[in-house]
Amino acid sequence: MNSLIKTMPNVRKFNEYMFDVKSGKTPMMLSGLTDIGKIHMMYSTRFYAEKPICLITYNELQAKKLIKDLAYFGEKIDFFPKREIITFDYMAESKDSVFDRILVLNRIVKGEAKIVVTTIEAAMQKMITKENLYQFVMKLRNGDTICLNDLKEKLVRLGYERYDLIEGKGQFSIRGGIIDIATSETTGIRIELWGDEIDSIRTFSILSQRTTEMLEEAEIFPAYEFLLETDFNTICQKIETKAYPESLQEKVNEDIAQIKEGNYLNKIDRYFDCFYEQTHTLLDYLSDDFILFLDEIEKMNIRAFGIAKDYENLIQDLTEKKRLVPSGFIQKDDYLAFLDKVKSKQTIYLEKQDIGFVDKQSMHAKRNGYSFSYREVNFFRSSMDLLFEKLQKSTFASKQTVVLRRKRRRLQKNRASFV
Repeated sequence: MNSLIKTMPNVRKFNEYMFDVKSGKTPMMLSGLTDIGKIHMMYSTRFYAEKPICLITYNELQAKKLIKDLAYFGEKIDFFPKREIITFDYMAESKDSVFDRILVLNRIVKGEAKIVVTTIEAAMQKMITKENLYQFVMKLRNGDTICLNDLKEKLVRLGYERYDLIEGKGQFSIRGGIIDIATSETTGIRIELWGDEIDSIRTFSILSQRTTEMLEEAEIFPAYEFLLETDFNTICQKIETKAYPESLQEKVNEDIAQIKEGNYLNKIDRYFDCFYEQTHTLLDYLSDDFILFLDEIEKMNIRAFGIAKDYENLIQDLTEKKRLVPSGFIQKDDYLAFLDKVKSKQTIYLEKQDIGFVDKQSMHAKRNGYSFSYREVNFFRSSMDLLFEKLQKSTFASKQTVVLRRKRRRLQKNRASFV
């Protein structure tokens, strides 16, 4: 067990806090925390409660900083990025963030994600419902009888594209009785048929084509989140029933023609409400046992309304230029909807200081709050004498001290000095 976590049960206040956590008390607030203190308390909660956690912070810069610190504990961390809202037509796009998002969603649904980190912007964004995204998940077993045409159709429904030879994520190929499905950038699943019966299932390296593991069964999850809930004609009928300025009608007709031909991915943001009547957010994908951590709610509040204001300005700009406005933009009431959904989760607020009135939920959390004393010490630098003096005072006061160094070689050198 990590020494920083091992010491926590010796702190009476922490034990009282963990009793409340295990009892399901919500909302709660932890104050007096530095950024390192937030990480320490979050992971200690995760470890002793034995539950998955999701941290929502105010921007990506802060998220990446916290992820870097969380990596110290050696557990896999899943970062769920925001979706870029497309305001223009494009010929090609980077699918990295698209694949990053579906990878995290798939891991959450499979119960593999234990630490999820995201931003308030990503947490507010609407997406396809969990039920519709995972309605076509396939489970294949050795000895199963399958129809090759049905398999191809289901893979397309799951968002996979057919290639002669797979080279990366979201692709599949069929060569005789061999079906290759790329489940990541480097790894795929190979299914070999004997007639219409599955003879073997294995994972393999896409680069070397060598088998890495034999499997008895495999589940094929969506390749991206933009799966269709209904057919193209129904979607286009919904688009046609909406009112558009006469100056934009020609562009709308062009979009409808392209959607009917299957070129729809760069149209989803523009007609999001026509593609998806019902929507979910990330919180809907989290199972009930997830503990939700909110990092500095006041900053999240400011950021959320700042995002909505930016979109309002962008909407005005697009309107003045007589361009179509994407219906997938974040609105101010999306943050209010987010706060409402938070109530259904066990929620812990992380604060550096005690906060004033932000919203009713955070004030309830403050009443169930615990204040811990964390402070950052940055003045040692190369002055080892100051460090030794501090360590001696802690020892005489019967305090336990943990010394961390970035590199093992430096740690061993300093350890010799302490001795």
